[in-house]
Amino acid sequence: MKLTVVLGTLSFFVLVIAIVFIAANEQDRMESFTQSYQSRQIETGAALFENNCIICHGPQGRGIDSVGPAINAADLFNGERLGSFGFSGTVENYLRGVISAGRPVPSEGTDFPERMPTWGMDNGGPMRDDQINALVEFIMNWEEVALARGEDKPDGGTPGEGVGTDITIALPAGDPEVGEELIAGTLACAACHVLGPAGPAWAAEAGIPGIATRAESRTSQDDYTGEASDAVQYLIESILLSDAYVVDGYLSGIMPANYSQRLNVQELADIIAYLQSLP
Repeated sequence: MKLTVVLGTLSFFVLVIAIVFIAANEQDRMESFTQSYQSRQIETGAALFENNCIICHGPQGRGIDSVGPAINAADLFNGERLGSFGFSGTVENYLRGVISAGRPVPSEGTDFPERMPTWGMDNGGPMRDDQINALVEFIMNWEEVALARGEDKPDGGTPGEGVGTDITIALPAGDPEVGEELIAGTLACAACHVLGPAGPAWAAEAGIPGIATRAESRTSQDDYTGEASDAVQYLIESILLSDAYVVDGYLSGIMPANYSQRLNVQELADIIAYLQSLP
């Protein structure tokens, strides 16, 4: 009998100690669980952003001139943008609403010609609520960096004296690796020419050569309407005077028209060197 009482007492104290230990560590455990869940949400949102949003908003969400606005931007997170059109809710609610419902017309007062698509299933789009939430988590993950960066020049703008519009300009030696970095990051050209269908693809595809090979023969074709006399001039013209010649099947006015001011001579040379490396 006494042994039973002793064992019962010991079991009780062990149970109490276990409960106290679990309770003491519950907050840390829940915080770890929450962080893990948010990390998975952000990772999912990043994949969704890469597959669906880059083409308009750029690889880092810094916007593409004449295509889509920056969302990795201080004015979105500090309330300035929301206040400009009277939205009094949180940034999360704004993002969730715009992503889910889209915009029926292009943004008024901007140079973005396309409307924001409807993504939420409740509004006829392809994404579930959990996917919309993951996208919101991913975009909100930019808040701290965007606010710290402030109102600096967004991606799509580069420092240096503008190169102008002379397509016969003599270029210095270019670095294709630097050109690739400019195209993939700062200028976000890859959004339309590599990741999306808005611009002609640069790399070779089935039955279609790469941009370097196409540029070699373009100026001699009957439908060519530009002023270039060789491949390099054609590539320069395509960048600096984007509507001088528009490839059949693509729209004019889509390619940004201000690279002559945004690029300096060395940056243009680096980009041309990269394009010429894509036979």
